[in-house]
Amino acid sequence: MAGGRVWAFENPDAGIVEADETDYRRCLEVQLPYLGPVKGFYTDWTPLADRPGLFPEDLDEDDPWQFRNILVR
Repeated sequence: MAGGRVWAFENPDAGIVEADETDYRRCLEVQLPYLGPVKGFYTDWTPLADRPGLFPEDLDEDDPWQFRNILVR
């Protein structure tokens, strides 16, 4: 939120814009001191890990990344 606010102050003529239309680099420059270290890690996790739970679910086990496997009802 702070990054978006700074971007808006620095671009007053832009008007109302979607988040994708802002400069993400400038927003991260403002946000990173508050976020601390940002790291990414590769894992073998999929939405099907530890599922189904207590109740049966309609899962697509052939393609774990289908939307219906992620959707929580």
